[in-house]
Amino acid sequence: MKKILFVALALVLGLVSCVKDKPYPGITITNVKYSPIAVQATTNVTISATITCLNDFTAKLVYTINGSSNEVAMTAGDPYTAVIPAQPDGTTVVFYVEASNEDFSTKSDAKEYTVGAVQVDYSVLRLNELNGNDKFIEIFNNGTDAINLNGVYIVKDGTNTNWTGDANVNIEAGGYVLLYSEDVTIAGGPQEGYPENLTFHSGLSAKKNVRIQLFSPAGESIDDFNLTNIDLNGEAYGYPGNQAPASYSRNANTDWYYADATPGAVNVDGENIVLGLEGDTPVPPTPDYTNIVLNELNGNDKFIEIYNKGDIDLGIEGWYITKDGNETDPKWTADATVVVPAHGYVLLYSNNVQADHPEHPANLFFEGGLSAKKTVRIALYMNDATERDVYTRGTTGEWGQTISDVGTQSYARTPDGGDWKLAEATPGAANPATGDDIPQE
Repeated sequence: MKKILFVALALVLGLVSCVKDKPYPGITITNVKYSPIAVQATTNVTISATITCLNDFTAKLVYTINGSSNEVAMTAGDPYTAVIPAQPDGTTVVFYVEASNEDFSTKSDAKEYTVGAVQVDYSVLRLNELNGNDKFIEIFNNGTDAINLNGVYIVKDGTNTNWTGDANVNIEAGGYVLLYSEDVTIAGGPQEGYPENLTFHSGLSAKKNVRIQLFSPAGESIDDFNLTNIDLNGEAYGYPGNQAPASYSRNANTDWYYADATPGAVNVDGENIVLGLEGDTPVPPTPDYTNIVLNELNGNDKFIEIYNKGDIDLGIEGWYITKDGNETDPKWTADATVVVPAHGYVLLYSNNVQADHPEHPANLFFEGGLSAKKTVRIALYMNDATERDVYTRGTTGEWGQTISDVGTQSYARTPDGGDWKLAEATPGAANPATGDDIPQE
């Protein structure tokens, strides 16, 4: 059974009165569509468009069949409409919408459909990764057939068509099409020489609200990334200036997350979901601060390591560490910049060895020492004074007493977040899977 790809147009006359007391010649034409999508030889095709102005204007549909040009006045309304009469199978119709007044005239981009063409399922296409740092947009084909992207287009921020595919742009089943901004394809840019038909003509920011829409040749919405409140991400995740650290990327579950850039390749699953999207705004995972633990202590190299067992980054502003049971005398307090990455570490050194670590951040040194041959109690407290984790060595309860020397080895949870054992030192890196019992005398 024959299926059809594109649709036709219709026209009628339209004369509109906009805001007469505020003359301005500007006219915009958006949302140009045709229907039905599958055009048959018996089908009249309706063309619709949203047209706005601040003055009176007229609108017309211009369409070409077999080299012959035709014009039809569009009927005023929201949207404006016009009709292209039914044509024989195999006929290719090219059309555009034109609007003008006495001072100004503008045309939409040209579109086309072929009567009797096999209908393409564009719904399997999706926006897959957007990156405002490297300035790229990635489209993914989630279907089982290759698709030619001729006429598929992208609109930025609801008004500007910044890319339209041509007949040379194909996307394989399970494959990608990678588009770069003209900002980086210019001479001297990092993507200089990138194909013009894979270049979109606008910028893309990593720190501003943005809307990127993907449309079929018929003007049907295929996908819509609409970030309306980027500030939520700065508040929730502490991104400086709300700037995306890498890509807006679709996880395996198709939700948008922040993730490392993978242009033209399989996405990696991110940990932080993108907040502030239009529609059902995703809710960030509930922070579970029980995932923050002391993970490694070393009395030879004088360091304390904090570890996050969970799947989301956790800020620990106001958390503090005490030594040997003196809860009124914190040896270190976290400031607002201290974030323990998901499955990552924060490494603290004693200020006694600060000279040995000149490049280590000044806010990540604790006061006092740490011994490899004494009894000790190191406690980590949350900012509400709740004890979160504690490490003790010694059985007497009298801290600071000299006992056996463990040398260069660490008191370490093996593996990370596990039981305390004696193991080789791994500051800021994964602990060994196993270790030896820690001598308590």
